Amino acid sequence: MIKAIIFDLDDTLYPELEYVKSGFRAIAGRLAGSEGDADEVYEMLWAAFEEGPRDRVFNRVLRRLGQEDDRQVIAELVGQYRCHRPCLRLDDGVRELLERLRGRYKLGLISDGYMPGQRLKVEALGLEGFFDRIIYTEELGRAYWKPATRAFELMAEALGVEPGECVYVADNPAKDFAGPNGLGWQTVQVKRADGVHDGRVEDLAEGYAAKIVVEDLGELEGVLA
Repeated sequence: MIKAIIFDLDDTLYPELEYVKSGFRAIAGRLAGSEGDADEVYEMLWAAFEEGPRDRVFNRVLRRLGQEDDRQVIAELVGQYRCHRPCLRLDDGVRELLERLRGRYKLGLISDGYMPGQRLKVEALGLEGFFDRIIYTEELGRAYWKPATRAFELMAEALGVEPGECVYVADNPAKDFAGPNGLGWQTVQVKRADGVHDGRVEDLAEGYAAKIVVEDLGELEGVLA
């Protein structure tokens, strides 16, 4: 019997593209300067993101603006992106779902990602009060990012539940489900149409796919009933 539901953050509880857009807004103001058009620079950043490769967005836009894209400048922009206070809003349906689940299950959150960015997302979305325990794998050390199992072991211990009583709800089969699957957890993939990761399981090693797949988080209660 499921006693605890543990969630991923990005593209599970909110659309990660909204964070990308928020970060680009913050960066656009800096790149535009006092006399530039921040909206125009934002559109350039978004276009470069959609074109790909996504890990070279800042380099390409800097060059288009006639600015240097050396390592120090890129590092500063990445730092600003990760440390900006995002403009995010929790969907009413997700909020209502968490409120219902909180009365029936213990709730946790396990999220990969760079700090303080992940914590700032949680604060912006107003998520702290929903969870009995939040684990940011970055605080455990980079070696414990998913698919490592340590965060899941710590979560079960903190919530006082057995592995078979836990379910992990996340989006990315390339890393999210191997750890909890190996520990005997139930796993549910939310396969968002607008997700940053395509959610495909082809060519992944055995044990990486979620045991249940849903198209929308609103289906969660039905599959766990």
